[in-house]
Amino acid sequence: MDPRRRLAAGALLLGLGLTWLASLGPGPRIAPLLDGVFIEDPFRWADPPPGAPGDPTSAQATQPVVDGAVPLLAVSTSEVPPQAQIIAQADAFAIEAGTESVKVSIVPAAGSDPAIAGNVYRFSVTDAAGAPLAIRPEAVVTIVVRASEPNLVAQIARFDGTEWVTIPTQYGGLPDLFAANITELGDFAVLVTGPSPSGSVATVASPVASAGAGDGTSAEGLPVWLLVLLVLAAIGGGLAWGLIGNRDGG
Repeated sequence: MDPRRRLAAGALLLGLGLTWLASLGPGPRIAPLLDGVFIEDPFRWADPPPGAPGDPTSAQATQPVVDGAVPLLAVSTSEVPPQAQIIAQADAFAIEAGTESVKVSIVPAAGSDPAIAGNVYRFSVTDAAGAPLAIRPEAVVTIVVRASEPNLVAQIARFDGTEWVTIPTQYGGLPDLFAANITELGDFAVLVTGPSPSGSVATVASPVASAGAGDGTSAEGLPVWLLVLLVLAAIGGGLAWGLIGNRDGG
C-alpha cells in the first residue's frame, strides 16, 4: 500500500479511537458538528415580543423501568437545537418497588422576571400515577436550556417558590445553550447575571459536567474540547492525505 494511504488510514483510525475514548466519560455527550456552520431555528417564545416567533414545543416521554431502575434517558423539545433538554444517567431516580414506567415532561411557560432570557421550563419526572420522583443524591442529571440570544453572561436558575436561585452552569455546546447538573426538578430558566461584553464570543464547554471534576474534563482528565480538536485534526489529516494520494495516483 502507498505510504500516504497508510498514513491516511492510520489518521482516520486515530480519530475513531479518540472518539471512543471521549465517549468513556460519564454521561452522554453531544457529538461535534463536522459538516459546516450550524444553523439554528429562531428562538420561540412562550410570550413572544412583537415580531418574534411563538409556540415553543414541549416534550413528553414514557420510559419503561428495567431491572428495577430507570435506564439512561434523554428527552428534549423539538426545536433545532432543542430549547430544553434533560439527560439522566441510569438509576438516577428513586422509584418504589413494582414501578413499571416513569413519565418525563418538559413544559415551557413565559417568565415574569425581566432578567430571564427566554422561557421558563418545568422539568418533571413522575411515576405512572403522577407522583413526582426524587433524584438520587449520587446521580448525575443534566438539563440544557437555550437562551433567547447568544453570548450572555448568565446562569441557569431554579425557582424555589419565592425567588430564582442560580446554580453552577456551563455553556452547553453553542453560545446560547446553557447546561447545569441538578439535584431536584422544577422550574428552570436562563437568568442574566451581568452585562455581556460587546462583540464577545462565548466559550463553548462540555454539555455535561463530569461527575468527578465538574470542569468539562473526561474520565481520563483531558479536556473534552481537546479531544474534539484531536478528532477533527485526525480526521481532517486523513482526508487530506487521502485526497493527495488520489490526485497523485490519478
